[in-house]
Amino acid sequence: MKRWLCILILCLAGCIDGRSEEEKNKQLQDKLAMKDTTEITVLIPSKVSNKKLAITLPRCQFGFSIKNEIINGKVEQIGASIIFPLPTFSSFPNDEEALHQCPDFSKPVAGLGIAPLYANPKKTELEYGNYWFKQQSYQYAVKEQRNNQILYHLGVGGELAIFADQSEKNQQDISIEFWPFDLNNADSPFPHQIDIYSVLDKEFSVAYTVYSSRYLHGKHKPSPNQWYFADALIDIYKHNESLLDHPEIVQGFIENNNRILDYIHQHSKVID
Repeated sequence: MKRWLCILILCLAGCIDGRSEEEKNKQLQDKLAMKDTTEITVLIPSKVSNKKLAITLPRCQFGFSIKNEIINGKVEQIGASIIFPLPTFSSFPNDEEALHQCPDFSKPVAGLGIAPLYANPKKTELEYGNYWFKQQSYQYAVKEQRNNQILYHLGVGGELAIFADQSEKNQQDISIEFWPFDLNNADSPFPHQIDIYSVLDKEFSVAYTVYSSRYLHGKHKPSPNQWYFADALIDIYKHNESLLDHPEIVQGFIENNNRILDYIHQHSKVID
């Protein structure tokens, strides 16, 4: 009797699973891909020249962003994401071993989005020095200006943006976009997720999110007396201060961005 009951349960389970064989096979391939340490090269074509950005990493680190067929270890597509353990973004990289392992989706992860830069439709070449402002200046309105910096309103809803040009301290243009902490909505997740956009090898962009220590765990979580630039940004708005009075916080984001660009450069090259 028990034997027939088990058979019945298995049959019902098969009937309930309405996925097609193609869907089942796709999910299986996705699972295998997330454990595949074989190195592949993703080619991302530029939108302003014949150049391509070639990024070589283990297959699993590209997550589910590979959309095209991989042929002889290479795949070409418009952009890709690189998946890392989330704590590596708190002071990138602070865990060298984790950077060379497949992402563990049972723990917090984050992604770097890499794509080509687009020229402004009214221009024929890319414009550097606050690329995003020059590309879509209509989105930004000045909020305040001092200490040789400008803080902008970004669109609607209270989001802010600040730019930093390439300099001796900054490898490339960087845009920092964030929601200030709102005392009337202390549970809002927005201030804890800060969007960063930077330039990579002149014709490509890199985008990622820096998270506050709320999302960091274990040995990677800053101690209460440790200065962490993402937490510091939130803290100044809790005390009704402005980012323009705290260049050290902007510098924290810049140094973090420099480390990220260094890592990508170690595993990529531009080819004609």
